[in-house]
Amino acid sequence: MFYVNKIPFKFSMVYFSIFLVIGINAPFWPLWLSSKGFDSRYIALIISLSVLLKIISNPFFAGLGDKYGNRKIPMLYLSFIASIILFSLSFINSLVLLGCLSIIAWVFFAPLMPLTESLTTTAINKYHFDYGRTRLWGSVSFILMALLGGILVDRYGLITVPYVMSIGTLIVFISIYFTPTVHSPPSRHKIKILTLLRNRSFLPFLLVCGTIQASHGLYYGFATIHWNNIGISKTMIGVLWAEGVLFEILLLAYFYKIKTYFSSKSLLIFAGLIGAIRWSLTAYTTEPVILSLIQSLHAITFGLTHISAIFFISEVMPIRGQAKSQALYSAISMGVFMSIAIAISGDLYESYQEKAFIFSALLSLLGAILTIYIKRIN
Repeated sequence: MFYVNKIPFKFSMVYFSIFLVIGINAPFWPLWLSSKGFDSRYIALIISLSVLLKIISNPFFAGLGDKYGNRKIPMLYLSFIASIILFSLSFINSLVLLGCLSIIAWVFFAPLMPLTESLTTTAINKYHFDYGRTRLWGSVSFILMALLGGILVDRYGLITVPYVMSIGTLIVFISIYFTPTVHSPPSRHKIKILTLLRNRSFLPFLLVCGTIQASHGLYYGFATIHWNNIGISKTMIGVLWAEGVLFEILLLAYFYKIKTYFSSKSLLIFAGLIGAIRWSLTAYTTEPVILSLIQSLHAITFGLTHISAIFFISEVMPIRGQAKSQALYSAISMGVFMSIAIAISGDLYESYQEKAFIFSALLSLLGAILTIYIKRIN
């Protein structure tokens, strides 16, 4: 019984360690690329390709987990290799090589999240613990690292960014090693991607999630650069990113109660509409206090969309294909859609600066409208 009680803690630590990396990457990676000499267009290209290649790496490594029924093995290799690549970035001067290795590092790191989600939902079925309260430790970690990262960058400079990411990824490796192995039935017959995409609920759901999540593309690529350009300190930038995730923790803690009263379809409509409001306000705001209020909406625009997708997959998709379904969600909604949005955002930001967030608002509104095509959802 004592061992069982420790299991949620061990899964929480995996989320915690993964978001140590994301917590420094999301706010400060574009700024670090800029400091190395990349302009807006190439920053957008590097980030968009990093996201786009998830469509290959995520299903491939998740497929290995589904095939052998042990998702820990690929996770250990992925985290260790990513850590080495990230550490090497500080010793490279060639912009071409730096850009390529930056993309490759994310190819290895990105599959860790869908594999963790799949491993966790499988463990929940066996040990019956709360997903939201386990996953929220990832958000706690993001907040801590965004705050600490801002302080570190202000004090020691952007040179600290790849080092912190490398150490964080090594901690991911350690946390995965100590996580209990939860076997799922090995797939005797390979479930094809097209079979999953033909699900009349799954594909429309991916399109809706993809559009709403893609509205965050400009934010991920250029919010930090924009805030830095208008004179907001890096410590305050870290606070803005952390504050956006703080409210996400509350959502994760109480999502079970919310889900009782609302369908996933209605929650997605709500997230899309709030996203349209969030990005419209961001386009016309430069005051840090007002920005901090707007950032609280991140729990809805990102968090509500993401957690609805995770539960949809666990409830609707076949058990033996859930890792691949999670990977497809990550690859398509968070990959293809997001990469296109980020790639476009470079030119949009160059041309329109903060007014480019109107494009994000329109994308989010489109996501809310597309929910009418979801035929059935649990």
